[in-house]
Amino acid sequence: MSAAGGGRGPIVAVALAAALGLVYWGWVVKIKPERAQAAEDAKLLFKGLDAGQTNEILLRKKGSADVLLRKLDGQWLLISPTAAPADTDAVNALVSALATAKRDEVVVDQGADLHDFGLDQPSGEVTFKPLSPGAKPEVLFFGLDSPEGNQAYGLIDGRPEVFLTDMNVKNSVLKDEPELRDRTVWTFDSSSVQAVRSDIGGFSVARDKQGIWQVKTAARHEPGKGNEIDDWLAEMSRLRADSVPSETGKGDFGLRKSQGIHLLFKNGTEMDIIEGRKTGQAPRPGQFGQPGQGVYVQVAGKGPVFQLPGYSVPTIEEKAQALMDLNVFSFETGAVERIEIQRPSGSLTAVKTAGVWAWTPPRPLKPGQKAFDFYAFLSSFANTQLIRRLDAKDAPLTPTASVSFYGDNKVLLEKAVFGARRDGGQVASSFMKNQTVIAPGNLLDPLP
Repeated sequence: MSAAGGGRGPIVAVALAAALGLVYWGWVVKIKPERAQAAEDAKLLFKGLDAGQTNEILLRKKGSADVLLRKLDGQWLLISPTAAPADTDAVNALVSALATAKRDEVVVDQGADLHDFGLDQPSGEVTFKPLSPGAKPEVLFFGLDSPEGNQAYGLIDGRPEVFLTDMNVKNSVLKDEPELRDRTVWTFDSSSVQAVRSDIGGFSVARDKQGIWQVKTAARHEPGKGNEIDDWLAEMSRLRADSVPSETGKGDFGLRKSQGIHLLFKNGTEMDIIEGRKTGQAPRPGQFGQPGQGVYVQVAGKGPVFQLPGYSVPTIEEKAQALMDLNVFSFETGAVERIEIQRPSGSLTAVKTAGVWAWTPPRPLKPGQKAFDFYAFLSSFANTQLIRRLDAKDAPLTPTASVSFYGDNKVLLEKAVFGARRDGGQVASSFMKNQTVIAPGNLLDPLP
């Protein structure tokens, strides 16, 4: 009997330990966290609120004009104090702040003297209308700040308790109009632009029949850098202002229609943006301007005036040369495997073997002479910018030297035929681009 009883003891102990373990696991892993979450959720002022559950918000703050926001056709708009598009992200952030707002501490359950907490004359309030049929507007009042300054007294209309909430809640929802105004200057699809005329930069860019960008100024016509122009237009489409100093366009902002950028789209529509004076400039001679590096702009010469930040000014004032493709050559230096050079003094050939360049046949170095830098030589050609383009008929090329660049399997990548030096440079004809240009005259100087 005792032996049998002794055998059950360990089993019972193990079972009891397992049961206790399950209880502990249930408490620590499941029940306790759920209770903690429920306790936190109970502190939420507007549990379950999201941006899709309201279409009207009214903000009131001492010392500021009331701000009324209304959603129409899915778009948030500022209704007052001025009518303007609202910043959807800013409004959604405001609603999100309301949805996560919590009471930190209930100060008085009911029957509070609102004057003691500054709630008889609130320092601010936010009202929003739930979309549920028959739902009444929800109003959150803010009173005095706590003595420590990190909390504010609050009250929800129709509820008896006065509570403390974090100051971030108050600051996140009591926004002024400029913080909620959409400061997007204009919106367009940059890929649909057919042509641009910049009165500011004195140039125009347009797609030719093949869709390739061409850049024109009064003095020259050059192929455009497609990627640079696409990036520039994309930056133009994303212009965002620091502020909107005038909703009506009234005021002295130095706006002149002769200083603008004009866009023509593939569908035939047009858009213009007019540049005014810099924000640091005085309105009139003899007056003092305000510090700043931004610029005033207006779309289509009417409506709101936007103040662009300083970093947007280079976009508005882009230079023609930055958009021109002035590279004489097209090859990639890493693709070159062989170089052949013809000169009156003789020919040179270099071959890259296992990533190492060498002359063939080998050329012994003279005492104190440095090894030839093939990579610098290739880079100087690949990055060569033309000085001036010539008409081959009016300026026939008399060859004096040539350089040919080959890739794998002796495929010709590019060939440059050089003529006599002129105008401080050297006439060069690029075989692959079929052009005659004046290029820097020192390209061949490093050759041994």
